[in-house]
Amino acid sequence: MPVITVDWWKGNDRDARAELVAELTASASRIAGCPKEAVTVLIRDVAQDHWGSGGNLCDHLATAAQSERDRC
Repeated sequence: MPVITVDWWKGNDRDARAELVAELTASASRIAGCPKEAVTVLIRDVAQDHWGSGGNLCDHLATAAQSERDRC
């Protein structure tokens, strides 16, 4: 049955992962018409320096965004 894989930045806590798993499971179960027990959710925490976007590593982008917020 449904297998859902989520890649997100490392640093989200257990409560956030639990909420994500519960929400995704409920939605997939409802939409696919299957029991919740048939839904598998995999969450992969990825370090920002192992994630690229727009040709840049995201640790650089996160640092730049933080610097911009610090100036305000």
